[in-house]
Amino acid sequence: MSKRVAEIVLLAEDFRQINFLRHYLIAKGHERRKIRVCPPPNGRGSGEQHVRNNYSNEVLYYRNRSARRSAALIVAIDADTETVLHHHQQLAGCLTGANQNDRTPKESIVLLVPKRNIETSILCLSGKIVDGRIVDETTDYKKASEIERQLRPAAVTLAEWSRPSASIPEYCVPSLRNGLTELKRIT
Repeated sequence: MSKRVAEIVLLAEDFRQINFLRHYLIAKGHERRKIRVCPPPNGRGSGEQHVRNNYSNEVLYYRNRSARRSAALIVAIDADTETVLHHHQQLAGCLTGANQNDRTPKESIVLLVPKRNIETSILCLSGKIVDGRIVDETTDYKKASEIERQLRPAAVTLAEWSRPSASIPEYCVPSLRNGLTELKRIT
């Protein structure tokens, strides 16, 4: 079981990321009612822009809350064709632009940046071979079949892989390995 967190805020590009993260948190033993979602735009506007526009406000909210009780913020933004580092720097720039300090190592602010998109991580966690090849970070799997059915089992696998003594398979894509390191901020 994870450490007790009074409130976890999810800020993500789309509802697939939110559902995936919600299933992950529940698999880790967090209560559904303690998870608050900053809803993404429903079919209009950029999900990436939504994350960038709301990041500094949610960090401020987290910092105010964490001063009184345990809290966490999980941010999910697809890397698409950029790098994971690019998006980390971009989010740090959002804080700078709002006159806030960058996140510290002790803060429970998690940045998950799946490359190319969340579907890559879901397929990797599912151990799927697509078109005879191991899942990679250059192929766009956004329209891969049966992603919704694989979402919950992949989230449970992520919970297993995020245990301190877990052995991570070699086929784990680099952005997911980075995400596992990020998740240690709260689990």
